Amino acid sequence: MGFLKKLKGAVSKITGGGANVSVFVNGNDISETLNITVNVEVKDSPLKVQKVYLWVKSVEKITIPKDSLPQYLREQANLGLSLSTDRFPKKEFIVAETQTLEAKQSYTWNIDIKLNSGAVPSYNGHFANHEWLFYAGLDVKGNDPDSGWQKFDLI
Repeated sequence: MGFLKKLKGAVSKITGGGANVSVFVNGNDISETLNITVNVEVKDSPLKVQKVYLWVKSVEKITIPKDSLPQYLREQANLGLSLSTDRFPKKEFIVAETQTLEAKQSYTWNIDIKLNSGAVPSYNGHFANHEWLFYAGLDVKGNDPDSGWQKFDLI
């Protein structure tokens, strides 16, 4: 049984499966300070964490279907036109410093962040949208457990 437990721990480190990480934005007013909550549920083995971090970015996407393009562009654009650009480049915030998270325990951290005054609110238009994305992770040896990019509407 000891071998299987060690193997499971090694697989968790490689895959980032040592913990479940979630992120939540409390409030949605882009002009105010945002309170962000990061929740972590540690699985079967303790985790030595160098830092708990939060990444924030915003992306503007433009998607025009082929049948909405002018006739002279339809033949060149087989599937339509898609563009994506970062409006607010990815920025890192440190949520917590070095620590050991015990096995089978839950942890919660809150951080207040203020976006710059030029930050654009979320919107969904006919061909364009702008979305805010938040990503929380644990900096550990191996693959970092993380929340993945989560979309939150900010107004």
